[in-house]
Amino acid sequence: MTRSVTRLGLLRTVSLAASLLSLSCALRLAPDRAAERQPAGPAASPDRLGAGEVEIEYVAHACFLLRSPGGKRVLIDPYASRVWLGYDFPRGIEADAVLITHPHYDHDGGRRRGGDVSWMSALTVWDGPGVYDLGDLRITGIEGKHAEPWGKEFGQKNTLWVVEVGGLRIAHLGDNGPLTPENVAALGRVDVLMAPIDEGEHILRWADLAAIRSALQPSILIPMHYRIAELERDPESPRDLGSIEPWIAREPRVRRLGTHRAVFRAGSLPERPEVVVFSFSPAVTAARTPQP
Repeated sequence: MTRSVTRLGLLRTVSLAASLLSLSCALRLAPDRAAERQPAGPAASPDRLGAGEVEIEYVAHACFLLRSPGGKRVLIDPYASRVWLGYDFPRGIEADAVLITHPHYDHDGGRRRGGDVSWMSALTVWDGPGVYDLGDLRITGIEGKHAEPWGKEFGQKNTLWVVEVGGLRIAHLGDNGPLTPENVAALGRVDVLMAPIDEGEHILRWADLAAIRSALQPSILIPMHYRIAELERDPESPRDLGSIEPWIAREPRVRRLGTHRAVFRAGSLPERPEVVVFSFSPAVTAARTPQP
């Protein structure tokens, strides 16, 4: 009896160790520099990426910065400072290209609204369907449709972006509504999915999100486009944008990073799908008074 119990305990210990090793191989955290907050820009980059690795940095809202092993950086959906959102877009972000899903101020930096986007002038900007190459990045824009009832002033345009780098396929949905069969086919295999999620179901209803996950089967889901309480000083703003917490509470496998950057490695993703929640960048600062 004692030998059986001891053997069972040993097997459980070995199994737990193997699971932890698999998870650590899938995701390598970049050092969090929260103690070194510098409003001029994001924290310094970590060490050089190896083959098959990609760094994902969460700025805030729906904005991410991806860095490839070859050193190329692509910024997705920058937002305008203090427009609807109650916080500023950080200065000094270094990128080679900008991807824009649709011309709303919280996704195009305020370009369509006539805001100051002079910082984009030296960068390559892609804002529509097509196949683009940027060093070791292969970027594909797929025609989608903005979620109802928003975006009718520009024909509900929304581009689904797929970034292939280091053997990984990373998809950003922007503000797309439910995916069509054609969207799913065009997206193909998705390893990492960035999707809008909040308790108010501002963009996607939770049932629609479940259908998207079922169709795409991403190994990692990264929530975006939700209310960040630490940055929103006005309890009444932004309107219609809720917290992520009620949705998170329903999920069985959630990993909160406690940092705004992490390195993912191809071929070492978790066997069971998980949700990865980033912290916002320490370079993002709350504004005193949001603009209308």
